[in-house]
Amino acid sequence: MTDTDTVRPALAGDCHAIILAGGSGTRLWPLSRNLLPKQLLVLDGTTTLLQQTVSRVLEMFPPDHVWVVTNEEHVFEVRKQVSVLDARLETQVLAEPLGRNTLPAIMLGLDRVVEVNPKALAAVFPSDHLIRNGEAWAADLVRASELAADKRFVTFGVKPDKPETGYGYIALGEDLGGNAFAVRGFVEKPDLRTAEGFVREGSHLWNSGMFLFSAKLFLSQVARFEPVLWDWWMRRDETPLVRGYRDIPDISVDYGVVEKIDNITAVRAGFDWDDLGSWEAMYRLGEKDASGNVVKGDVLAMGCSGCLLISEGGKLAVSGLSNMIMVQTRDATLACPMDRVQTVRDVVAALKAEGSSLVESHPTVYRPWGNYTVLEEGPHYKIKRIQVNPGARLSSQMHHHRSEHWVVVDGTAEVEVNNVPVILVENQSVDIPKASQHRLANPGKVPLDIIEIQSGPYLEEDDIVRFDDVYGRVQK
Repeated sequence: MTDTDTVRPALAGDCHAIILAGGSGTRLWPLSRNLLPKQLLVLDGTTTLLQQTVSRVLEMFPPDHVWVVTNEEHVFEVRKQVSVLDARLETQVLAEPLGRNTLPAIMLGLDRVVEVNPKALAAVFPSDHLIRNGEAWAADLVRASELAADKRFVTFGVKPDKPETGYGYIALGEDLGGNAFAVRGFVEKPDLRTAEGFVREGSHLWNSGMFLFSAKLFLSQVARFEPVLWDWWMRRDETPLVRGYRDIPDISVDYGVVEKIDNITAVRAGFDWDDLGSWEAMYRLGEKDASGNVVKGDVLAMGCSGCLLISEGGKLAVSGLSNMIMVQTRDATLACPMDRVQTVRDVVAALKAEGSSLVESHPTVYRPWGNYTVLEEGPHYKIKRIQVNPGARLSSQMHHHRSEHWVVVDGTAEVEVNNVPVILVENQSVDIPKASQHRLANPGKVPLDIIEIQSGPYLEEDDIVRFDDVYGRVQK
């Protein structure tokens, strides 16, 4: 019998799952970018981290009890990924207008939960964790649901196997039996000496960021400790939560609620856990060759040992390296000693400060209708390869500052320019003058590939005025 065939024990009470899928994953740059963060990438196996999380959750929760919270930039990709697993999940994806950290995201999910059942229990799961041993995870979830039904706020802790300075820790109190402990407090990312003491004494667990609680209990603590968020929540019948998002504080669930409330219980995990939050974790969990290297992609490694070597863009040739990380994409390369992996966040911050687009997106950007790849760009011009999915249709739009020239490479294009329709096939082209209303669609059954040449003084993506859009992206 496979793991997915195992009959799972039932959770206590009416329990819903809230999956948080809105993070940016800056520590895995340059693979993880703002427009395609780590939870949407295939980093371990053949499915994305989000899909692995949803598959695991569906073994314990019915689809109509699963809510996925992401943001507007990722909502179409998230819906696509989860609907592959169960078509009913497409309507269970909620979009934040902008990131406001984990506490508002959880409250957005709870809005739907309490609409179904005000007395429900809610389990919160990050979408970017790697968990093995599904039976132990299910058993721990059942134990946590029993404690939550007994009016306890439950967090999941992982027994540390090394002094990790990048994780938060849970200080354990009284042993309550059944792998459950009272919580004495929390320690956020200790220094190495303190972390070594935690591991040696066995007095602390890693904070996994997973929780299970009564929705009513949780909201009462928000009312107690976060009055601004509580006021926002209480006005949701008059003004939907998403409309007030820009005015609420950016605050984590740990800082806003968890670290302040009483009667917290930790369930010590019986499952293997890792948050895949750094390149060091990718190396540690990867399959190693005879020299201790983890190698992925088109890599030539000569005389290297203990390295993580990844290429997703051209040949990566390395020689004589030890304990190094080398990650190459089509437009960026990261080189970092293994013991300096935590500084990748600083690299991303520096790139963001200089206005680099490398933080935002890969050369290939995914949209609900397909994708585009920037092939080349310079002053006053940009060349893209655009792929439109069969039956998909872009918005009817106009640009103030650029003209475009489209050449069909493969497939059939349905084009409208100023309400004049035309059908184009391979090697045919069309000009889109500046300030003209235009639209592109693929009426065929195979992907449509075109080359787009943009010219003008301003070529950024925000020079788009949408008139009509099947994906609801027209500004109100």
